[in-house]
Amino acid sequence: MSDDPQLRAYLCDECWGSIPHFRVGSLQKRKKIIKKDEGYTWGQIALYTLGNLCCLVVIGYYLWLK
Repeated sequence: MSDDPQLRAYLCDECWGSIPHFRVGSLQKRKKIIKKDEGYTWGQIALYTLGNLCCLVVIGYYLWLK
């Protein structure tokens, strides 16, 4: 066993040498991607509203008529 087993995950020297080791050279800074918010089109707003109204009709049907 090595002198500091906690530094080598309590593995023997042969086991520690047999597993692959990866080393990171230098870290690159990530660039932030900023997208322009183009907003919603009238078609998207209409479809969203229509979908919500359909859901409300189905819920109302099951609550009041069934």
